[in-house]
Amino acid sequence: MLKIVDQGFISLRAGQGAYMPVITLLADGRFIACQHVGASLGAADNHIEVLRSVDGKVWTSQGSIHGDGPPADGYAYRAPKIHLLPDGRLLMTATRFETGAGNLFDPETEALVRPEMILLWSLDQGVSWSEPQVVPVDLPPEKYTWNGAGCLMQLGPERWMYPLETWKPDGYDGPPDQKAAAVFSADQGETWGEYTVIADDTSGAILWWDLMNARLPDGRIYALIWTHQYGTADDLNNHWVISSDQGRSWSEPRATNMRGQVCTPIPLADGRVAAIYNFRHEPQGIRVALSEDLENFDLENEVVVFDAGAEATLGDPESENFLAEHMLIAFGKPGGLLLPDGELMTYFWCTAQGVTHTRWVRLAVEG
Repeated sequence: MLKIVDQGFISLRAGQGAYMPVITLLADGRFIACQHVGASLGAADNHIEVLRSVDGKVWTSQGSIHGDGPPADGYAYRAPKIHLLPDGRLLMTATRFETGAGNLFDPETEALVRPEMILLWSLDQGVSWSEPQVVPVDLPPEKYTWNGAGCLMQLGPERWMYPLETWKPDGYDGPPDQKAAAVFSADQGETWGEYTVIADDTSGAILWWDLMNARLPDGRIYALIWTHQYGTADDLNNHWVISSDQGRSWSEPRATNMRGQVCTPIPLADGRVAAIYNFRHEPQGIRVALSEDLENFDLENEVVVFDAGAEATLGDPESENFLAEHMLIAFGKPGGLLLPDGELMTYFWCTAQGVTHTRWVRLAVEG
């Protein structure tokens, strides 16, 4: 069973939105978080903010990592995550998008502006960050774009995994060849080469979006995927995949009993998995459910950590294209981590009274 025990804000500001937070527990027991902020979810001024907390409850902004406000390098920065490395350094992953077109997505052609997966390193616990290091992906750029998904995983002393998803770039006339995949490093992120497909429907009918991955207590990699019917507004049930060989091969996707969108697994010490996911059917919101077998979640006893009410979207899109509609969502990208005391800390972005902001919710796990 799950029970909400505390909740609060990570960042609440008027006039500018905060999106896609990730909270990381540092070695000294303090917390660091990052998120992207800007005029809207897909705005050209999106940039990365770092925040800090002693107790994970009261947060202070350190400001933008780009200096005073949005970067002036022609990119919009989105979906950052901070990872603690064994040697004490911090590593931030993010995706940056070219901003020349003004919008990230063209609803007429379905093309995405060119993104780059990047790494930024910190030697001083996140006070300052290196210049971006671009992570290459060996796919033809005339047919594919690729952006980060899920979280970077340190699978061994040298082997790292960086999940991604593909789409299509401007100028490519065919349908998107969309798939969930990952690239791997054999030297702690210095270079990247090995590329592995995790989920792919060669017919193009099913899209595998926002693969969210975690390491189970037995070392296997488990991932939940938002599964969507191409060309429609229809989501299928979330699917799951697993790897027992450090990401070199993966099981065939299997359906869970959840029908959500972005869905993040959080392994618990007793072998169960909690999943925090976007529920975009009435009543819309963000929910957390438990599973004992990785496939069937206890939906009767799930907990609602955010009720979107009438603020599930931010207006009407100019196009009926599903992705254009999705750029106007008012909440999403939930995640979480298991704290040393056994509580589950979850986090997400949402909108209330017209202000788009980020929140945390702590849950007790019982039984």
